[in-house]
Amino acid sequence: MRNVQSISITIPNNLAARLNNLQKVKMKSCSGIVAEAIREYLDWQQYKKTQKELSLMARAKKIMTEDDVNRIIHEIR
Repeated sequence: MRNVQSISITIPNNLAARLNNLQKVKMKSCSGIVAEAIREYLDWQQYKKTQKELSLMARAKKIMTEDDVNRIIHEIR
C-alpha cells in the first residue's frame, strides 16, 4: 500500500506554466515540486508559530535585547 494521497487543485494558468517550466528544469514531477513547496510552507508556518511562542516567553522574562541574552548567559556560567 502506498503512503500517498491524490488531491486535485486549481491554480491560475500563469502559475501552471511556471510550474511546468520548473518541472522541466529540475527534472522533477509536478507532484514532487508541489509536495516540496507544501512541506516548506508548513515548516515555515511552524517556525513562525514557535518564534512567536518563544518571543512571548522571552518578553515575560524581560529578555528584550541581545544584551539581555548575553547577560543571562554570563549569569548562568
